[in-house]
Amino acid sequence: MFKINGIEMSSPTGCTWQLSDLSSDESGRSTRDGSMSKDIIAQKRTLSFTWTMLSWVEASKLANFCKNKGAVVMLTYPDIMSGGYMTGRFYTGDMSADYSFWTDGTQRVTNVSCSFIEM
Repeated sequence: MFKINGIEMSSPTGCTWQLSDLSSDESGRSTRDGSMSKDIIAQKRTLSFTWTMLSWVEASKLANFCKNKGAVVMLTYPDIMSGGYMTGRFYTGDMSADYSFWTDGTQRVTNVSCSFIEM
């Protein structure tokens, strides 16, 4: 199950999950002895999804939800850290699509990718 703004979308065929620490200005290495001080003020997820072999209609629907209706979305996705589904506020990063036109006039979208960065 994969939803954008509460609307079920085609399930991605792949996902790269990343958790980033956001550190305060007080974090860093000491110039005296090289020791590290890290003050984590938040952790944020970045999800990079890929879809393969979508119909033209499916890819268009995805592109419209990810980029054409604004860059901020509510995303429902399987989260590896929580062990279940989560819904959170994300903004969308760059989106790309590879597509082909076949000799019989059909159109297939072979690869679509988009990143979602937690707000």
